Amino acid sequence: MKKLIYSFVGLFILTNSFAQEAADKKVQAGLILGSGLAIQKVGTNYIATNGVGSDLTIGANVNFGLTETIAFTTGAEFDFSTLKYKADAYKGNNVYYWYNDREILELNEVDGTNANHQLFELMERRQKAVYLTIPTMLTFRTNFIGYFRYFGKFGLRNSFLLKSSSFDKGYDLNPNSPDGTKSGSVNLDEMKAPGEMFFFKSAVGLAGGAEWNFTGSTCLMAEIGFYYGFTPLHTNRNIDKDNNYLFAATIADPVTSKTNFNNKATQSQLMFKLSILF
Repeated sequence: MKKLIYSFVGLFILTNSFAQEAADKKVQAGLILGSGLAIQKVGTNYIATNGVGSDLTIGANVNFGLTETIAFTTGAEFDFSTLKYKADAYKGNNVYYWYNDREILELNEVDGTNANHQLFELMERRQKAVYLTIPTMLTFRTNFIGYFRYFGKFGLRNSFLLKSSSFDKGYDLNPNSPDGTKSGSVNLDEMKAPGEMFFFKSAVGLAGGAEWNFTGSTCLMAEIGFYYGFTPLHTNRNIDKDNNYLFAATIADPVTSKTNFNNKATQSQLMFKLSILF
């Protein structure tokens, strides 16, 4: 019985010494890995969501202790995001674009001879984007209870677009007789449309989780959070100057009778993250 009591006392002392070592640190830094769901809210009648997208996050975070229970969290994260869209036949209109090789052309780049470009009817799109994200969040945390303490976060995730490409499914059409019989659907991979996606996005969010001090001052953190995006994902281009990439028209006359438009959407994220801090 005495040995059992001594063991519990020793474990209690060891636990609190480890926790105190982590609690006394003013700066914690380490690696983070996350994944989640990307939820688009579309703002045009011609494009609709095609299920939920995905996010993969890899990077590093730093916690700066402001007080014993409040910290400022920032860092550098790379977000690999996949968005899913489909064309919506609004009022009988299909969605089209012109392309040359892997480049989607602005409408003002189409010369009318059809010599160097091809007409494509868009059905589905997976749009992949890579962002550099800098979180700026306040972390409110409890004191350690044994090896664990619990926290909540509130703040912004500010992201800067590094690259983007589209993986499209649809039909190639003959520009000179676009209402002809369609062949089987084709896939256009890694299509580029420079400037189509907006270079910056921001989301405000809440997250919560637990921190486990498993050895010395090293901690493992797990969190889940929801981030509401309030900036546009796509650039609002000038329709009057024909610098859009997409247009809507009926299949009977998609070349001369058309409505230029750009995709419009915002994005919210449900994210789960694991990080190890030293």
